[in-house]
Amino acid sequence: MNSTANVVFGFVLIEIMVVVALIGIILSVAIPGYQQHVLSSYRREACAELLKVANMQQLLLAEQYRYSADLTEFGFPDSSYLTESGRFRISALLTSQGYQLSAAATGVQQQDKDCLLFRLDQYGVKSSQPETTCWLQ
Repeated sequence: MNSTANVVFGFVLIEIMVVVALIGIILSVAIPGYQQHVLSSYRREACAELLKVANMQQLLLAEQYRYSADLTEFGFPDSSYLTESGRFRISALLTSQGYQLSAAATGVQQQDKDCLLFRLDQYGVKSSQPETTCWLQ
């Protein structure tokens, strides 16, 4: 190889290194945003599941004049169960006024520090913790 070929090879190598560095920078910015988007998209699953169980509770009230804390009565595999994605555990608690449903983040979903717990009661009152606006998103 002559010196001209070495210089061209050096420039090509530097260009490749610059492109790899730029790709790394772009990925370091994009990946956390994407991961947060995925986590927040599963919040909808928790909300939908709580609304589904609340509808079942209202049907039980209409038919048998009671609510239930045992979700197996509605055909779920356990009295508290994991959603289809496995990211939330749904449970029911009987209160003096009726019931309170909860969806608690589990596993990977616990990385979503803003919305770890969703609640819904017999009056349709929705709440979330630690942020209070998770139902609105």
